[in-house]
Amino acid sequence: MSNISQSKDLSERVALCEPLRMYLKPIARINITVPIPPSMRVTGAQIPSWEIMDKIRELILPDEFVFLRLLKNTGELFRFEGELESKAIARSCLTRLDNTLIRLETSGNEFRLRAAEAKLPYPTRTEWETFFRETKGMNETKPGERADTIHIEGLPIRWFQAKQNPLQAAQAAAAAIGPSGLPVSSATSNTDDKENKPSIEILQQVFSAFGEIRCCDLPCLDPYRTVNGTLGTNVPVQQVTTFDAYIQYSEYIGFVKAMDACRNMKLMITDETNTAYSANIKVDFDRTRHLSDRMIKKRRIEQMKATELNKLKQADTQRLRDEDERRKEIERLRIELQDAEAEDVAGSKDVTKDNRRRQREEKRRLKRLESKRLHEEKTLAMKIALEERKMLIAHRKLESMRLLEELFNRVKVQIAQEELSKKERELQEQRLRGMDIDTTNLNTPPPFMPTQPSTSTAKEYKSLNTSNNKDMIEAQLNELRKEFYQKDETIDDILRKRTTINERKVF
Repeated sequence: MSNISQSKDLSERVALCEPLRMYLKPIARINITVPIPPSMRVTGAQIPSWEIMDKIRELILPDEFVFLRLLKNTGELFRFEGELESKAIARSCLTRLDNTLIRLETSGNEFRLRAAEAKLPYPTRTEWETFFRETKGMNETKPGERADTIHIEGLPIRWFQAKQNPLQAAQAAAAAIGPSGLPVSSATSNTDDKENKPSIEILQQVFSAFGEIRCCDLPCLDPYRTVNGTLGTNVPVQQVTTFDAYIQYSEYIGFVKAMDACRNMKLMITDETNTAYSANIKVDFDRTRHLSDRMIKKRRIEQMKATELNKLKQADTQRLRDEDERRKEIERLRIELQDAEAEDVAGSKDVTKDNRRRQREEKRRLKRLESKRLHEEKTLAMKIALEERKMLIAHRKLESMRLLEELFNRVKVQIAQEELSKKERELQEQRLRGMDIDTTNLNTPPPFMPTQPSTSTAKEYKSLNTSNNKDMIEAQLNELRKEFYQKDETIDDILRKRTTINERKVF
């Protein structure tokens, strides 16, 4: 069954991207079950499934199936799956097929049909919430490790190609034809490669209808990405008609809208003549953290390595080709020289001045070619060594950056811990000094014995001083908290992650 089919009923389509004439259309599928009578099970008679399918097609006339196929064939029943143009037609066909008797002409047996609407597999909100909650290593604060990315399979490449204007098309056609009027194979292959690639901008334009898109990835656009164990460049262009896409939304509501809108839907497009074509696509949430920051960085590093290896292979291939050409040229000149010498010996024993001069020139020419070859070999060896040196330096820089980052984190934690300990000691000393002052005031005898009202006044004054000390300590604690909260991380968070504190004093 082909992935793309022509659609005749456009009544139930839902607009997806009006400028590009793309829509979503509900999938109308039904399941038809044909139980086998017990008498035929015992005899083991062979029942042709194609005859049953013809009878089913006759029962739904004038409507037609988009496709009708056999899902299951056991000794007890036949199960068929059929797709119709729309939900309304499917409901009408269900009323005509369900609990209907059919008679086979070949055997004369009667069968009663059972028809019901097919349930299509599609992930629910509970499934993706449970997946991201129970899977280990997921961090919902990081993109790509939460419910924000959809994975779409089976998108037609031709529907998402960038349109060329007439001038670009004429230039491409002229580049494909050589000066002699014959087609150039390399230019044709390059044009085919460009035309057989989808456009990520068009994909974003289509699926941005559900919300702002943060990131997109099309694996078929990366020539160094492996596809089924082989490089993408090894897959023949004419065999690839669909592609996969990973679309990451900035907000959770955009992801939910996209999943709900594509539920039990297929993609439809209309051309200039209003002829519609539909394609079955598979939509699911990303279960592999494909667009997480860690996976994106890993793919970039692999791409850089593959690019450098490809450059080295091309340089090695070019060097071997140049050596082969120089060797052939030297051999050709040597043969010509031998022929010239043989002709001189046969024609005359005396070697004239011209022949000797020609021989000297040939020897000089051979010497220059040899020196040129040696120079080119040295230059190529130096270039290869330089490229290897650059790769080594880049690798060492990356390791140095990681080590420095880890060292700075440790120093930051140590400094923050020392500052916290220092502040706590200062506050403890201030509190002890305040307690010593209060104790001294209590132990010092007053110069005179006041009356009963004056004693109550002294007690009020002492409690006032104590409350002032507590207020001063609380103010200093608040200043300390503000100072630490202005940093990227709080001291409590740093100590909780990096150190183990057995006992902490809280004032």
